[in-house]
Amino acid sequence: MKALVLEEYKRFAYRDVPDPDLRGPEDVIVRVRAAAICGSDVHGMDGSTGRRRPPVIMGHEAAGDIVRVGSEVRRFKPGDRVTFDS
Repeated sequence: MKALVLEEYKRFAYRDVPDPDLRGPEDVIVRVRAAAICGSDVHGMDGSTGRRRPPVIMGHEAAGDIVRVGSEVRRFKPGDRVTFDS
């Protein structure tokens, strides 16, 4: 998949990164169709908050389609459209 990676403070790169795997039975994987950049991302980019440490994939507010669900997920199924803030 493609991702915007903060490689070091104030330096981004658009990179190919491995597709994610389900980590647990309650997890879902979302194909992101749109991501927002908010104030916390801006502060993460410049290092002023200390919460985001490079290298890190940016954009924690997004919308997309569920592509996989864990074995204990009941409320969602592949194809559902969702938004999230992680």
